[in-house]
Amino acid sequence: MNNTRAAHSHPWKISDVVIFPLLLIGLAIEWLAPTALGIPRSLGITSGLLIAVGGFGLIHWSKKVLDASDQPSLPAEPTTMLVTSGPFRYSRNPNYLGAAIAVFGGAIAIDSLWLVATATLTVLILDRWMIGPEERYLSDVFGEGYAEYRQKTRRWF
Repeated sequence: MNNTRAAHSHPWKISDVVIFPLLLIGLAIEWLAPTALGIPRSLGITSGLLIAVGGFGLIHWSKKVLDASDQPSLPAEPTTMLVTSGPFRYSRNPNYLGAAIAVFGGAIAIDSLWLVATATLTVLILDRWMIGPEERYLSDVFGEGYAEYRQKTRRWF
């Protein structure tokens, strides 16, 4: 398949543009108006960090699978093959899922209701602003193969 078109025509339209500013906003609000989730400190730190590490592990795994398939992980680069192995068997968007898990884990570790709120907002924005266009692109490029994959595999988990 000779596909020269990408999911997003703007190279800046990557998840980092969504995640990091919202994370900074959540941290700033937390600093100005502290909140708490009510989780005991040691449990929150330990479980939050483990959850965040799990999220980063999922991102790493999905990028390794994409690299092994010689496919880009950035949506501004064309995709030539539908990858359905590894974490893509369980989620159509394991990179975004991993990022969301990591941010929620960080919110738990920091004990911040504001970060939970901004993490939730991050997921909603990623779902509409990033994933929607990417899935339309994949549907255009892979047609029935992608339609079958969508029926078998959930968007998030």
